[in-house]
Amino acid sequence: MNHPDAPRAELASAPAARLLDAIRTIRASVGDGLNDDELTRLLRQTALPVEAGFAFLSFSEGFVTLTVPPQDPAKWYPEKGWIMPGKEQIARGIAARYGLSLCEPPDQSSHLLLPASELPAVHHHLELINPVETVVVAHPQYLKIRLYGAPPTARYLCNGQPPLVLGQDVLHDLAALYQA
Repeated sequence: MNHPDAPRAELASAPAARLLDAIRTIRASVGDGLNDDELTRLLRQTALPVEAGFAFLSFSEGFVTLTVPPQDPAKWYPEKGWIMPGKEQIARGIAARYGLSLCEPPDQSSHLLLPASELPAVHHHLELINPVETVVVAHPQYLKIRLYGAPPTARYLCNGQPPLVLGQDVLHDLAALYQA
């Protein structure tokens, strides 16, 4: 029987103590009937937990984007080089723990509206990847984690993307990058 007045809290069959699990539970409970924008709006109206300093921001293309604690750019970017060595060392340890590789691609943006003299310095961010795709993007202003995607052993999927579960402690491990 359809009960349109049912409270939103009933969307998740059991409250999850962990942020990523709560998001997966809600997505599973609503099925594929919502696009990413609609799912993001629904998740924003749900009492999701904050975990290890991270809070839900959006869901898109299999990734969840999270807010991060306020960061000092000087602790991420040296005067010369891409990422501070301490951050890089932490990221390498996390990558090794989860069987991922570390990349440091540049932040890409369209500077069509700014004259060359006003362009900001190009910075880099940290990406943890498996052999198929990016799994984690760590940036001083946000954290993205792939919740659905190809498993590292499969290059092609016929129907949809299965859950990609890294482990219960992934947010706590990634929090080391964002500590003061």
